[in-house]
Amino acid sequence: GMGGVGKTTIARAIYEAIEDQFQISCFLVNIRETCETNGILELQKIIGEHIQVSRCTFSNLYDGMRIIRNSLCNKKVLIVLDDVDDVSQLENLAGNQDWFGPGSRVMITTRDMHLQKTHEVCDTYEVECLDKREALRFFCSKAFKCNVPEEGYLEMSHEVVKYTGGLPFAFKVLG
Repeated sequence: GMGGVGKTTIARAIYEAIEDQFQISCFLVNIRETCETNGILELQKIIGEHIQVSRCTFSNLYDGMRIIRNSLCNKKVLIVLDDVDDVSQLENLAGNQDWFGPGSRVMITTRDMHLQKTHEVCDTYEVECLDKREALRFFCSKAFKCNVPEEGYLEMSHEVVKYTGGLPFAFKVLG
């Protein structure tokens, strides 16, 4: 889904609800941005920290892929890759299913649905904008701390809902 629709928020809620069912869990946020500023190797090192591997062990991407695969292939793992925008990020951080033990899960958030088709994704869920009724309720919960607009603010609330196009992040900013 598009930016601001709530993909990361939903992924975080799912992660927090199920992480204790896994031997190792890791939530990598803002992959697109981190890759632009620090590179994929930095993200591999973050995964390494979750599996108690020294950062200096990761000298290049291929070493990183080998270390992650060898360390996690027999473990039940939960990894969330947030805001993926290139297939190389998936290849270097989550390889394929044999990198992880039975029962493992890799969750991906992305704006590009085509990415998931290239990487053996089992299930997809497209997060859509809120409809007008849901959007009004969400906005009111942020702006007025209740589900309906305060007296005298109904028309303005409808204008805000129209202006934001049903994007939850926009309501958080404006609310």
